[in-house]
Amino acid sequence: MKRGYRSAAGMIAAILAIAPGVAAAAQPVCLSKGEARSLLTYALPQVISGTGKRCQSQLPANSYLRTHGEELKARYAAQKNRYWPDARAAFLKLSSSKDAQFGEFTRNLPDESLQPIVDIAVEGMVAQNIKPKSCDKIDLALDLLSPLPPENTAGLIALFVEIGAQAGRNAAQAADKQASLGGFAICES
Repeated sequence: MKRGYRSAAGMIAAILAIAPGVAAAAQPVCLSKGEARSLLTYALPQVISGTGKRCQSQLPANSYLRTHGEELKARYAAQKNRYWPDARAAFLKLSSSKDAQFGEFTRNLPDESLQPIVDIAVEGMVAQNIKPKSCDKIDLALDLLSPLPPENTAGLIALFVEIGAQAGRNAAQAADKQASLGGFAICES
């Protein structure tokens, strides 16, 4: 059970690095459940790609990511455009909370210019933030989650974020702080 929890935590840590400033936001951004799921679903292909780049040398040749990563990325990428409108709104919330000027700049970009920026940022941040020692756990998490459609994978990750944030809220109440996980919280509305 402990290994499964650590694998899920490793995958969640990778996914939480999906937008500029998520991990470093001083005050967490409140995303709706729908925005969080859409952002996560949209970003999953880049998360897989960034993870593959970071973990390629850390994993054995027969690992899930090395043998099926591209296939999983392609399957998840087929759903991206459907989730872009809500993912765009969530990304703009996150980027504006970190840097108002960058948020304003990205808000004015057309989708065909903004999407590649988001994709490159997600992939790069995931690759940069994964600790190589967690690659085996992330590989296991990807293997366990791979049968799910991207919506279910993103929904499960969003649920873990919500549960983690709730646990943080309970602990933070004593310290009079707003709780979050990875720099954003999922709102009740």
